Amino acid sequence: MLEGGELDRLCQQLQDLVSSIQPSANIIEQLGILFPNNACLIVRSSANVEDLAGMSAAGLYESIPNVSPSNPTVFGQAISRVWASLYTRRAVLSRRAAAVPQKDATMAVLVQEMLSPDLSFVLHTLSPTDNDHNFVEAEIAPGLGETLASGTRGTPWRLSSGKFDGSVRTLAFANFSEELIVRSTGPMDGEVTHLTVDYSKKPLTVDPVFRKQLGQRLGAVGFFLERKFGGPQDVEGCTVGKDIYIVQTRPQPH
Repeated sequence: MLEGGELDRLCQQLQDLVSSIQPSANIIEQLGILFPNNACLIVRSSANVEDLAGMSAAGLYESIPNVSPSNPTVFGQAISRVWASLYTRRAVLSRRAAAVPQKDATMAVLVQEMLSPDLSFVLHTLSPTDNDHNFVEAEIAPGLGETLASGTRGTPWRLSSGKFDGSVRTLAFANFSEELIVRSTGPMDGEVTHLTVDYSKKPLTVDPVFRKQLGQRLGAVGFFLERKFGGPQDVEGCTVGKDIYIVQTRPQPH
C-alpha cells in the first residue's frame, strides 16, 4: 500500500496524465448547440464514488464555474481538471478509508447552465448535530456554493427547521469575509470574483422574518426530497431572488 511521498508522486502523475487528455472539438461543439448562446456554464464532477450512502464526497472533487463552449480551450481544460480530480491525494485516501477499490472509481462531468445566486446552501435532512429526524439543518453562504464546498475559513448561517411544526432556530450567523460571484459582463474564463461581504446588507442576518421564512421553505424542500428518495439527503442548492434552485441531492451519510 503506497504512503507518503510515493503516494503523492503517483497521484500527481495520474493527474498530469488525465489533465493532458482533452475532450474532442466535436463534443465541445455539440455542447455549445445544447445551451443558449453565451450561456455561462459550470462543469461539475459526476463520479460513481461520490453519491454513495455512508461516504460523503462533498467538495472532494473539482467543479469549475464560469466557462463556455465559445472558448473551447478553457472549456476543454475545465473538463480535464474535473476528470483529473479523481486522483488527488485527498480523493484517493478518502476512497481507501471507505474501502472503495481505486480501480472501480470513474469520473464523468455534468455540464449545467450556471446561476448567479444570492445565497447557496446545503441541507441535511437528518440533523447532523444529534441525528434528530424531526429537523432539517441548513448551512448557508453568500454567493456561490464553492464557499461551502471548499471548506473556506469562516462560519455559514446555520438554521434548524422543524419538519412538522414550522419552527426555525438560528444556530449560527455567517462570518465569511468574502463571497464568490460571477459577473455577468466578465469573461467566461473559469475564474470567479471575490467580494468583501457586508452583512449589514444581508437580509438573512438583519431580518428575522426573512430568516424564518427562508428556513421554513428550505425545511419543506428538504423534507420533500427526503420522502421522494426514501431516506436522509444532503441537498445542494441556491437562491436567486425569491426562487429556490436544487443543484443536486445525495444520500446523507449517517
